[in-house]
Amino acid sequence: MGRESPNYLLFRFHFSPAPGRMGYAAAVERFLKLMAMVWAGSQVTKILRAGGALALAPLVDRGLRWFTVKFNFQSEGKAFATIVGLCFALAALMFVGLTVLWA
Repeated sequence: MGRESPNYLLFRFHFSPAPGRMGYAAAVERFLKLMAMVWAGSQVTKILRAGGALALAPLVDRGLRWFTVKFNFQSEGKAFATIVGLCFALAALMFVGLTVLWA
């Protein structure tokens, strides 16, 4: 996935709310600062996220097998691709929705 983490939404709407009509240069500068904060936050939590991924791997594997059987996919790869596509669609919908609401 493209690293759109929940940190982005937290920093975007809590720490860095955008005032209206701030101008292009100021908006670009604010965006770059925001992305630097998101990157730093992801580096701080990297070990915790890796440990969580290792701990949850068996549960996720069982869930993927269940999803494959439940929805009659030909392979786990196709089921995984469907789940990833749904996650991207949901993330894009949330991003656009929140952006429109805050514009």
